Amino acid sequence: MKVEKVMSKKLIVGYVPGKVEDALEILATHNVSGIPILKKDTKKVVGVVTRSDIFRNADEDQIALIMSDNVHFVYSDQDVKDAARLLFENRIHGLPVINKTNEIVGIISPTDMLNILPEKSDVIGQYYTNSVVPVYEDTPINIIMEIINITNKNVLPVLNDDLKISGMVSDGDLFKLNQVKENISNSVMGLGEDEDQWSWEGIRDTVRLYYSTIEVGLPPIPVKKVMISNVLKTFKNMSVTEAAQKMIKHKISHMPVVDASDRLIGMVTDTDLMACMF
Repeated sequence: MKVEKVMSKKLIVGYVPGKVEDALEILATHNVSGIPILKKDTKKVVGVVTRSDIFRNADEDQIALIMSDNVHFVYSDQDVKDAARLLFENRIHGLPVINKTNEIVGIISPTDMLNILPEKSDVIGQYYTNSVVPVYEDTPINIIMEIINITNKNVLPVLNDDLKISGMVSDGDLFKLNQVKENISNSVMGLGEDEDQWSWEGIRDTVRLYYSTIEVGLPPIPVKKVMISNVLKTFKNMSVTEAAQKMIKHKISHMPVVDASDRLIGMVTDTDLMACMF
């Protein structure tokens, strides 16, 4: 099957020259982890920028200064197996799809691929990884962000006092919590109507991410107040097909793998499952 039959034609992109605030707004509006960057007034891909790039370069305001110009892509007439291999080997969640004139015509993601995953007898135990970085539920979220930056793990399982999974936290969850300040002191975030500007419900409604001179920070609250607590788990003997269906249905990309005692032993992701496709 050709990539063009599976890809999404909805293009969520940024442009250079352009400001990081523009990329912030696009990422937040569309709830995506990264976007291709095009040369302004063209459809030529010149880079990619992710939430992590923004967190790691909080003092920069130009997209060109924080984007990566090492762009992986596929052509629209390539086989989907080629896309699956690139997604798997590079651990990425979106590939620009290019036509014969080297212009972007679509984006293909692991979710797109899972939708065409053939019935498999394989089990999760063949694909999950035990390279996992769990964190304690009382860890402050600024420390969580530092762990994400150091380990390059964009989703972390959260453990409670019983060493069981109590939640999951992603860079996307923390992205929604950015304390963005204009001229360092004047917060311009939408805080709803909550009197406490750092209460979770007030921050959760934040959608306005406009700023000029910025300082990105995170409030000193424990991760248990912002994590996703309704966690879908899997076992080593669950079929790949069932796991893929759960990911699609619940719109998730990561599932912790637990043993018979409900103890964490690893993680399986949608990019891990791309190995089933080639």
